[in-house]
Amino acid sequence: MHRRGLSIIILAIGLVACQEKSAAPVPLPTTDVTRGDIAVRVQATGVVEPINPVEIKSRASGQIIQMPVEVGAVVKRGQLLAQIDPRDVKNQFDQAMADDLVSSAALEKALRDRARKDSLFARHVITASEHDSTRSSYSAAISDMINKKASLDLARQTVEDATIEAPIAGTVVSRPITNGMLITSAKSANGGTTLMTIADLGRVRMRVTIDEVEMANIRVGLQASVAVDAFADRTFDGVLEKIEPQAVVTQGVTFFPVMVSISNKEGLLMPGMNGEVTIKAADLHSVLQVPIDAIRATNELAPVARMFSIPVDTLTSQLRRDLVAGEGTTGIPGRYVIVELPGGGNKYEMRLVKVGPTDLRVTEITEGLKEGDKVVMLGAIMSKKPAVPPRLQIADNMKRGAPTAREAEAAAARNAAQAMQSGSAASRGKTTKP
Repeated sequence: MHRRGLSIIILAIGLVACQEKSAAPVPLPTTDVTRGDIAVRVQATGVVEPINPVEIKSRASGQIIQMPVEVGAVVKRGQLLAQIDPRDVKNQFDQAMADDLVSSAALEKALRDRARKDSLFARHVITASEHDSTRSSYSAAISDMINKKASLDLARQTVEDATIEAPIAGTVVSRPITNGMLITSAKSANGGTTLMTIADLGRVRMRVTIDEVEMANIRVGLQASVAVDAFADRTFDGVLEKIEPQAVVTQGVTFFPVMVSISNKEGLLMPGMNGEVTIKAADLHSVLQVPIDAIRATNELAPVARMFSIPVDTLTSQLRRDLVAGEGTTGIPGRYVIVELPGGGNKYEMRLVKVGPTDLRVTEITEGLKEGDKVVMLGAIMSKKPAVPPRLQIADNMKRGAPTAREAEAAAARNAAQAMQSGSAASRGKTTKP
């Protein structure tokens, strides 16, 4: 009986020891903060399109009788593109010329009548009323002649407009009409029949959309490389030409349209080709960096709170008000990492950091960490909750009551101004000392 009781006690001690051993704290997976190079690249897909294509229209209407160019033809400035049947416009021009001759003859007659009536009026042969009537007829003849000459000039322009010439040198991109079709004149910018579209394909562009999170990494003038499906073995050089200010929202994601101009002297790139643009945003050398998986925003606290067995509300209440959203406020999320504290003991610290560019693998750290620090890989700790939660503390710059970033900048500026004033006073004291 005594031996049986002793066995039970030993078994119980063994179970307790096993439980304590199994409940020992397990360190979280970490990685060292190191220095290295970051090649920041922004990629997007798009379609090749011409730069500033010109729609060719005619200010004359009629039937197309000649069109010597086809789609894909390379034309020079001033080259014949289309000829409209000139018979109607030629008849209108002839009629306008005849009206101009008649108005000129009428003006000469009115001029002779005026000279004769002036002479008769000077000799008191006619009355003032008859003299005034002659002057009125002369003025009407001048007005009619001016009107007929304007009509003649318009008819001459219409005859010239029946012959359509290329306003620029380029390639015929499209030609929706053929010989024999009737076209209407372009009386306004949006009116008339489009005969064809010409574009200079020596330089083309690709319109792509960039995610708003990447907008801080790009600017106008950056170099880019373009790869198209048609030429898989080569790339083309391009330049970021324009960033449109109006966002486009697609399926709840905000994008910004970006134009990349591409040199196409060989004429290999054609409008409509699909391709991928790689914008060379930055090449950083020997910068402090951590894996992107180690960084989270302060509005993502639930997984970390669960890992460290801290209620989310408790964790939120310990952070600065400007970092988290609260009642009546929106909050501006900051970026934080979990740092393993030296000395062991399974202790960690939530620390605010400032981040720079990223290549979607690692991110530059501009403030908050130093080389050699160990940061927790937050993506790895989300999958399994440890039996013994590690201990977490909040860094001083994140605690409730700590000065915000704006307040810290203002205090630094005041301190710098005071130091400058103190230095000036000290220098004045030295110069006035006897």
